[in-house]
Amino acid sequence: MKNIKPNFFIIGAAKAATTSLSSLLGAHPQAAIVQGKEPHFFSYDNVYTLGWKKYLELFRHCRDQKAIGDASTSYSRIRYHPSTVARLREHVPDARIIYMVRHPLQRMESAYVEHLGTAGGQVFTSINDAVKRQPMIVDSSRYWEVFDAYRHRFDESRIKIVWFEDYIANRTAVFQDVCRFLEIDDAVVPGSDRELTNSRESAAHRMAKRGLSHVQINTTWEEETRQWIISLIRDDNCRFLAHFGRPTNFWGDLF
Repeated sequence: MKNIKPNFFIIGAAKAATTSLSSLLGAHPQAAIVQGKEPHFFSYDNVYTLGWKKYLELFRHCRDQKAIGDASTSYSRIRYHPSTVARLREHVPDARIIYMVRHPLQRMESAYVEHLGTAGGQVFTSINDAVKRQPMIVDSSRYWEVFDAYRHRFDESRIKIVWFEDYIANRTAVFQDVCRFLEIDDAVVPGSDRELTNSRESAAHRMAKRGLSHVQINTTWEEETRQWIISLIRDDNCRFLAHFGRPTNFWGDLF
């Protein structure tokens, strides 16, 4: 049987509904998602060295679907995995890229909670502690930096931005818009029974399994830390918003 390879990628950002969208696309009759959802093939050096053929084995369940995807949020962590975009361009030059973005501080808060529920993850006392000790949480909200890296390797017409706020407000409309981008049937209505999410409740359950039930989740920002974080991402985010015709106050009073 001919090797089947992916033709679209959901690259992140982490905690911007990538799990939800990928699960709904996986239920679409004309689409399929890689086994395991996040293989991190193009980003993690130790996985990439296993080879292209090994990676393609993760798509053996796919048949005649038109859209076949890999949803690995590490593909947008380009500061930590600088070879990702070039590798992806080399292996799948005609790929379609889906980049999901969210209010940058709210995304950080959710990422902090996710870290607490991840096996082997660091334990932070609060969101303020997390952003100081784990720069990746902040860097994953540098949306222009990531988009700019991809648009230099892929035509902008092949990159789709999905705004978390739009997705939450009207999941069906955004899902069908993504279907049009992937050139699959856009009349399909996503079924909530097929949707997977990584909620705060599930993170708390995973924390309990780690023996961290005593650890309090604290997403309250100290004003000094909040202003420091905003200063780090302001120029990047404002450029991103402007490029896509969104107002500076799209995410409230941040900028």
